[in-house]
Parts: sequence; C-alpha cells; structure tokens
Amino acid sequence: MKPSAVNLFWLTLACLIPFASLSANPFPAQNTIFGDENTTIGKVEMPKDVQQLTDFASKFGFLPPLSWKLAFHEMQGEMFMAEFIPANESLNNWSGLVCMQGFKGLANDIEPQVFLDGMADTYKEHCEGQVVYTVLGASEVEGLKAVHGILGCTVMPNIHHKSIFVDKTFSTVPKGEIGYFTVVSGAEDLYLIHKSIRTAVFKENKPPLDATNYRDFMANN
Repeated sequence: MKPSAVNLFWLTLACLIPFASLSANPFPAQNTIFGDENTTIGKVEMPKDVQQLTDFASKFGFLPPLSWKLAFHEMQGEMFMAEFIPANESLNNWSGLVCMQGFKGLANDIEPQVFLDGMADTYKEHCEGQVVYTVLGASEVEGLKAVHGILGCTVMPNIHHKSIFVDKTFSTVPKGEIGYFTVVSGAEDLYLIHKSIRTAVFKENKPPLDATNYRDFMANN
C-alpha cells in the first residue's frame, strides 16, 4: 500500500463531515440536471473531472435526482471529488447527498473491501453515537470489481468552524446520518461513491437504512 493511502481514509470523510467539506472551495450553486445526450432537457455543462465521475457513477446507479445541484467539486492531489445535494439546501445543512470520489493510481495498492473497512474505522472518530456498518458483499459491472456497504452514525455532530466561507463557528442539533457506499477498483484508479441522508437521531438497532430496504433507497430519488 502506498504511504499516502492511509491518509486517503480521512479525505473520504470530506463528503460526510461538515467541517472537512468547508475547508475547500465550494462550487457556485447551480441546478445540475442529468439527461439524455439526444434531448435538450436535463443537460448542463459540468467540469470535465465531474463529468468523468458522473459517467462512472451512473454505471452503479448513483446519479443524483433531477432537481439536485452540483454544490461542490475539487481536486486534492491525487483525489478528485464532486458533491450533489437538493437544490434548496446547502453544504452546511443537507438532508440528502450523493458524493463521488476518485483516487488516481490507487487500485493496485489497496483492495476495495480494505478501503471501505478503513473508512468505517475512521468514521468512528467523528461519530458521537454508535457507528452502523453493514457489509453487503461484492459485485462486478463491466469487468469492474466493487464492494458495497451501509455506513452511518446514530448521532453525528454538525459543526462548522470559522473560515473564509463561514463568518463564525457554529453548530446545529446533531443528526443521524447513514448511506449506501460502493468502492470500485478500476484499471488504475479507485472510486468511492455513496448516497447518504441525514435524519433525526436514531437507535443503533433501528437504522433508517439497512439490508432490507437499501435497494428501494437507491431506486427512489
């Protein structure tokens, strides 16, 4: 494993931890509509790296709902990412999130399941309640190997530290947070894609997303 691979476990949390996301440049808010190449409805010009991520994520059923916007995208070294949220929400306070991340050259250095397990371990450091982690197994799409899981926190703090984008440090009522995660090993690059929700605080034995309903969760936008 490359020495930097361990550090990438922290970077993967940028999509989930509010104070991590706000340390970088947010993308100017805009409605981001996805559609067919042959129609004039539902198309928007996106940065090349974001389009690459969305094209890849679509293979695994992770396109955002039509009314969502591209709220953030960035490249950090060998990692590139994009975040999509409902059009009327912000990165400070979202109820739904689709996050796509690519890690250049990492596919041969770490197995997808090891990556996802490491992310779950790091997630525990930021959760103030109980971490919910369910491994859902592996699959293969167009020759690409992927692993899937459910990862969440019963009580997640919502803290935003003062920065050039935030006037002053503030926090809101903690919420429950949970999502469906897929890690994919490409020819050279590793990809992490997830769809998450924030809800009221929930009990560890009664998560809003589990092995019985995640397919409906992914199918319903």
